[in-house]
Amino acid sequence: MTSLSGAPPGSGSDSGTGATITPYEDGPLLIRGDFTLRTPDGTAIEPGRGTVALCRCGKSAIKPFCDGTHKAIGFRAGTARESDPARENGPARENGPARENGPARNGEPPRTTD
Repeated sequence: MTSLSGAPPGSGSDSGTGATITPYEDGPLLIRGDFTLRTPDGTAIEPGRGTVALCRCGKSAIKPFCDGTHKAIGFRAGTARESDPARENGPARENGPARENGPARNGEPPRTTD
């Protein structure tokens, strides 16, 4: 997983500071502005440009960047936020999300039903 640093959380600023992330229908996330990409261990990833496309389909050969593979595999994703009615209207779980396949193995994160 890669993290993205930009404007302070909750700033909602489009005033030229921070980053703007735009999901493209059936395609990547386009990131514009002042941002830093980092690996999980904190190492910076040099994007090579001020605007980058990040893979959403998971099949890019140059992850975290998009290489256009989403077109070849028929990836489909909208641009709006997808909501989960159970999260919005259902009771809160006391112990976090339910697990499908038990505890994590070999350093892999547990699979969840959420």
